Amino acid sequence: MPHSTGWDSWFQTIPVFVVLTAVLVVPGWLVLRALGTRGMEALAVAPAVSVGIIATAATVAQRIGLRWGLGLLVAVTAAAAGLAWLVALVARRVLQRVRRPEPEVGVARRVLGRPNPDAVVAVLIGVAVSLATILPAIGRPDELVDSPDAVYHLDRIRLFLETGNFSIANPTFYPNGFHSWIATGLLPWGGEQVLPGTNVATVVLAAFVWPLGCVALVRHALGTSRLVTYASGFASAAFISFPTILLGWGVLWPNLMANALTPGALALMLQAARSRRVGQWLGFAAALPGLALVQPNALVALVVFALVWFVTARLRAGWLGHTPWWKVGRDLAVVAVVGVAGLVAAPTVSARLASTQSYEWTGQVSVWTALVEVVGGRLQITVVLWGLLLLIALGIGWIVLRARAAIPVVAMWLAAVALYVMAASSTASWTALITGYWYNDKVRLASLAAVPGVVLVAAAAPAARALLLRVPAVRARPLVASVTALALLPLLTVVWNGSTRNAMLSGFFRPGEARRVILSFEAQDALRQLAANIPAGQGVVGRPENGTPLMYALFGTNTLYRSLPIPTTGDEIVIGTGFNDLEHRPDVCTALARHDVRWAIGSPHVYWLDRPERSSGLEDLAANRSVQPVRTVGDYTLYRITGCGLGS
Repeated sequence: MPHSTGWDSWFQTIPVFVVLTAVLVVPGWLVLRALGTRGMEALAVAPAVSVGIIATAATVAQRIGLRWGLGLLVAVTAAAAGLAWLVALVARRVLQRVRRPEPEVGVARRVLGRPNPDAVVAVLIGVAVSLATILPAIGRPDELVDSPDAVYHLDRIRLFLETGNFSIANPTFYPNGFHSWIATGLLPWGGEQVLPGTNVATVVLAAFVWPLGCVALVRHALGTSRLVTYASGFASAAFISFPTILLGWGVLWPNLMANALTPGALALMLQAARSRRVGQWLGFAAALPGLALVQPNALVALVVFALVWFVTARLRAGWLGHTPWWKVGRDLAVVAVVGVAGLVAAPTVSARLASTQSYEWTGQVSVWTALVEVVGGRLQITVVLWGLLLLIALGIGWIVLRARAAIPVVAMWLAAVALYVMAASSTASWTALITGYWYNDKVRLASLAAVPGVVLVAAAAPAARALLLRVPAVRARPLVASVTALALLPLLTVVWNGSTRNAMLSGFFRPGEARRVILSFEAQDALRQLAANIPAGQGVVGRPENGTPLMYALFGTNTLYRSLPIPTTGDEIVIGTGFNDLEHRPDVCTALARHDVRWAIGSPHVYWLDRPERSSGLEDLAANRSVQPVRTVGDYTLYRITGCGLGS
C-alpha cells in the first residue's frame, strides 16, 4: 500500500479492509447458519465464532506440522459448518422428544436470513459516524500508535506471517485470537503490511463490528421500533471510553476486539433466553471459545452480565408477585455463595489469573472522582461529557418509567460502574479478586461500561420524543419530534465533544512530546536504511526504548527484543545489563551466540516508558570497546559486534 496521505491513503486499503472483514465474518456466519442461528444476531456474533475457528485450527495445524493458510481456513470452515449442521440436527431431534418442535424455516431463509432494512440503515449510520471520527484522527493507515503494547502485538503478527505458525503458544502462551485473525487476513500481502493492516483491522472492529453488535443489542433490549433502531446506530458512536480510548491507550487491541464482540454475544444470549430456540443457544455456545481466545475477560463480562440479568429478573418477579420472596431470597443466596466461592477459588486454580490480579496501578482516586470519570466520561480528558451524561439520565428515566423490560440492562451498567469505582479507588485484595480479570485497570472497565451504556443512550431518543410531544408547537408533528429527538444523540456527543475526541485519538498517534514517540516516520526511514546493512537472519540488539524492537514488525529484521519493556529474566536481561562488559561476561557472549546477535544499534532517542535498569549495558554503545561503528543515519548508528569472537 503506498504511503500517501489523507483520505486517498485509506481508500487504497479497501482491499485489505474487504479481506479482513471477510475472514472475520464469513467462516463464523456459515457455521452459525448451519447451527440454525438466525437474525441479525447471527451476523453480529459471527466474528467471535470466526476467531474461535481460526485460532483453534491454527494451533492444531501447528501441532500436526501444517503451515496455516487461506486454503486451510476454507477447508476447516467447510468441516466446521458440516459438523455444526449435524450437531443442530441431532439437537433438534432430541428436543422434539421433550417439547413442541420449532417451526420449520425455508431453505432460502435458513441460509440467507431476512435482513431488516431499518437495522441495516442503523448499522450504516454507526459505520459512517465512526469512520468520520476515527480515520481523520489516526491520519494515515501506516501511522504508528505510540503505545508500548503495540510493539509486542505488531511483532507477534509479523512472527505469525513469517513462520506460518499461528499457534497460541508462538512465541509464548498468549491468547491468539486477535493476532491470528489479522495475520490470516494479511496473508495475500505478507509481512510488509503489518502496520497498516493492523490499523485497518482495528478500524474494522471499532467502525463495523461494534456498531453491528450495538444495533443488535439495543433492538433486543428496547424493541424494534424505527426510532430506537436508528438511535442505536448513533448511540454506538456516543462514547469516548469505547472505542476511542482503546484504539490508542496501552495499546489494548485484544481488549478492543473483546469489547467490540461483547454486544453481539450479549444480544444473542438475551435472544436465546427469551426464544429458547436451540439454534440460538448453540450459536451462543459456539461464540464462547472465540471470545476466550481473544481476551478471557470477555467471558467474565458475559458471566457478570448474565448474573446481573438473573438477579434483576428474580427481584422483579418478587416485586410483581410472580414468585414468593422466600424463593427469590433462596435463589439470590445460592448465586451469592457460588459467586463468592468462585472468586476466591479461581486464582488458586489458575496461576495466570493470580498474576493478572496482582497488577497494581498508581493514582487511585476518591469514589466521587471515580464516578465522575466513568459516568461523566471524564477519563483521561479534562472535561465532563455533559451531553452524554444527559442522554444517559434520560435513557435510564425512560427505561424505568416506560420500558421496564430493559431494567436489567440498567443494572448491568450499574454493575460495570461499580467495577470501575473499585478499580479506580481501591487497591484492596478483595477488590482485586473481582476487578483482577481486567488487570485492575479502570480503562478496560470504563470501556466495558459502554456496552450496556449504548442501550441507555439509545433509550434517550424515545424519552426526548415524548418530552418534545408535550410542546404545543410540536404536538401535531410527531415526525418532527422523532427526527429532532434522533438528532440530539449525535449533537450532544459526537458534535459537542468532537474536538475532545479527536484530540485524544490523534494524541495517541501523534504525541506533542518527542519523548512519547516510539518511532517517527523519519526514524523508521533511518532504521530501514540500517536494516539493509544487516545480513538476512543475523540478529541485532538495541536499547528497546529507542524503537529498534519494531524493526522486526516493519522490515523483518531479526531483533533480539520484540516487546517494550523487555523481560526481567532470560537471555534478554542478561544481554541488556551486561552488554557493556563483554570482555568479562562470558554468559553474555553465550547469550549473544545463542541468538546469533552480531549487530547493535544505538541512539540518543529514548521513549518515555524507559526501564534503564533493564538495558543499562546498551546505553552508551559509543564507549563500548567490543563494538565497531559501521553506519549512522539520522539519530541511529549501526555497530558490528567485534567482541566474543563474533567479529569474524
